[in-house]
Order: sequence, then structure tokens, then C-alpha cells
Amino acid sequence: MTTTTALLVLMFLLLTVLLGGALFYLVHTRPRLAVPLTVAMTGMALLATCAVGIITR
Repeated sequence: MTTTTALLVLMFLLLTVLLGGALFYLVHTRPRLAVPLTVAMTGMALLATCAVGIITR
């Protein structure tokens, strides 16, 4: 694994932790937004995974 790949993976992990914390907070404060936000964040995570795969290929 190159340094660039490791930095990208670390960046995406930190972003995932921050977004997960935001989702946890929103689910407890506004339950009606839980499903749309979860679907949107899952889509973004899949897109990010594809982007990392394309970049590292």
C-alpha cells in the first residue's frame, strides 16, 4: 500500500466516524430524518469506496 492510498483510507475512515457521529446525533434529535440520512450516507460511502478503488487501481 502506497502512502497516498494509506492517506486516502485514513481520510475516509475519519470522515466515516464524523458522519456516523452526526447521524447518531440526528437520529436522537430528529427521528423522522433517520431513514433518508441513512440511505444518503450509505450511498455516499459506496461512492467513496468506488472512488478509492478507481484511484488505487
